[in-house]
Parts: sequence; C-alpha cells; structure tokens
Amino acid sequence: ALPLIGPGYHAEVMQEIDEQNLVVQEIDAQNLVRPTAAQVFSLVDLALQNQGEPHCDEIIRRFKEECLWAATEGLSYPEGLFVYDNIDGKMPQTSEGLLALISAKDPRVKFVQPGFKTGLLSLNQFIENPVIIAYVGEEMIPTVERVAKALNPNETSVYALDKSNQDTKTLSGVSGYDGYRLNFHGIYNAGSVGGFASGILKRQTTD
Repeated sequence: ALPLIGPGYHAEVMQEIDEQNLVVQEIDAQNLVRPTAAQVFSLVDLALQNQGEPHCDEIIRRFKEECLWAATEGLSYPEGLFVYDNIDGKMPQTSEGLLALISAKDPRVKFVQPGFKTGLLSLNQFIENPVIIAYVGEEMIPTVERVAKALNPNETSVYALDKSNQDTKTLSGVSGYDGYRLNFHGIYNAGSVGGFASGILKRQTTD
C-alpha cells in the first residue's frame, strides 16, 4: 500500500492524491486514483493481517484514532440516497445527474431506499445494511465482516443520511472508534474532521 496522506479535510486529501497522480503518470504507465470505500476496507483488512509491519501499524493507528477517508460519496434527496465511487472527482453534483446515470446502468452509482437503520448496530445488522452494501458491494461483505470482528464482534455503527428535502452531498470515512468498534460514517461534510487516505495505483488502459 502507498503511504497515507493527511491529516486533512476530505477535499484536501483527495486533491493531494490527484496531484500525486500527475507525477505518477510522468514516470510510469499507471494512474493514482482516489480510494473507494471497498478499497479502504481492503486496506484495513490487509493491515490487520500484517500487524507488526510498520506501515500496516500506521494504517491501523490512523484507522483507530482518527479516520480513513473514502472517495465513495453520497447525495441525498427527497426520494433516497445515491452512492457514487468518485475516484476521479467528477461525480455529478445533482440528483438529476445521478438519476441519469442510474437509468444508463452506470456501475459507479447505486441507489438506496430511505428507511435503513443507522446508529449502533449488531454485526449482522451492519453487514446486511443496504447502505454498507451500496458503499462497498456484496462481494466485499466478508472483508467488512473480518474488519468488524477484529475490533468488536458485537457492536458496530453506521451513520448516513437516508433522504433530505434538497440535494445534500455527503462524504464518507471509516474508523475504528479508538479500537472499540467499526464505524462507517457517511454523513461527513466538507468541514468535517481531518483524516487520512492512500491513493490506489491503477494501470492505464488504451482504447
């Protein structure tokens, strides 16, 4: 995994990843992209399985004591919640734009019906929560479950905005809540607490 960037606000950390990408592109045929929520969980899972390795220990410490930002972002509106993997910073900023992508079956965007549970949850409630499934994908649930069990097999927490009166953008982060429980926080805003992130290397493709 690449070194963590931060601490900083979500936008600051993601912009730093974008700026590092310009350097990476010049020296290698790869892109450095913002990490999705699924990739953040994968990073924490890898670190937990390699404790004692300095970089992994640093990831665990930041995860437990602060938060790891994810580029998977949300947008709530009166009918529910959109979830979008904003790895290039070009997420549509309106519900109309995201509805168009849903209609086009764009895999980057998911829709969650309002009414899901938030707050303190059991492990089963967490891994079955439609918000978590939308943010990370069904295939990542075993990884998420491993991370949760490593902290507290009995308690987790989820915070997300299921709907709002107008288009409301939300940012996401994953934390270990001082090592006590896994916390997925999907209601951060641009002024929320500083966190960390690690860019993801992605091989460039040619058309």
